[in-house]
Formats: sequence, C-alpha cells, structure tokens
Amino acid sequence: MSTEEDTVQEKKTISLKTSDDEVFELEENVAMEFGTVKAFFGDDGVSRDKVMPIPNVHSKELTRIIDFCTKHLALKPKADHDEAGKKELRKFYAGYVKEDTTERIMELILAADYLNVNDFLDLLNQSVADRIKNKSVEYVRKLFGIESDFTPEEEAELRQKYAWAFEGVDED
Repeated sequence: MSTEEDTVQEKKTISLKTSDDEVFELEENVAMEFGTVKAFFGDDGVSRDKVMPIPNVHSKELTRIIDFCTKHLALKPKADHDEAGKKELRKFYAGYVKEDTTERIMELILAADYLNVNDFLDLLNQSVADRIKNKSVEYVRKLFGIESDFTPEEEAELRQKYAWAFEGVDED
C-alpha cells in the first residue's frame, strides 16, 4: 500500500554560493534557467550535490533573479498556449523592474549576464533602453559615467552638423 509520502516526489535542488558567502538552495528547474549553472552541472562528473560558487553575484541580485525565473517559469507555459497567458506575461514583464533605479538595474544586468539568464537580461536591457530613449547626450553620459572624448569646439561642430539628431530630445 502506498502512502502519501511515496506519491510526493522529492524535488531536486541545486545549491549556489554567492560572493557574500550566502548559500541558496534552488529547485533544479529554476537553477537550470541559468545558462552558467546548466553548463557547470552539464560537465561530466560534476555532482548535483556540489555547491556551485558564483563569485560575481551578490545575494541581493541572486534573490531577484531567482524570483524572476520562478515567476517566469510559472507564466511561460500559459503564454505559449493562449492570448490571455501572453497578456499576463507581458504585464509581469512591464511591472517587474519598473520601480528599480537604473543603478539597481545595472547591477542586475551584470549578475544576469554572468549567470546567462537571457530572458531576464533581455527585460533588463530593454528597461535601460526605454529609460534613455529620447534623452540628451549629457543625460546618457551622466547616467553611465562617460566622459566626453570631444573638445567643446568639436562637440559644437558635431551638434551643428547633426542637428537633426538632437531634435525632440526630452528634458533631463
């Protein structure tokens, strides 16, 4: 006779250790959303019981990436089958990083890039692109900490030559 315990399958987990020495235990399906994790455990002879170090990712960013992947995995099958599911996934995407600062998004981009979480990376990059759309050169330079390569005279010449590129720019 089978018991309830026999029918409940134990979920496989993978452990990740962040740069601040925090260990996260993730469900395997969530962890396999990370290309870096998939490659690490895909190597012959690497046991799933081993704790994988992720020295370039802080626990704060990993928490958000895990949250994104968990929710994305739950919504994706619905989005693949019907329009209501696609709408729900788009709504999730639209709101997920809306309240984050650009600096926070940049930190998440670095972590998502290191872990190779492409769906999240695409969302983050689009968010940054939306934030700099129609912004002035000065705004973008300040945002990314870029110093101008041009002398004031060279920049004035370029602004005059390519005046069309500076039309319709939002105020900073």
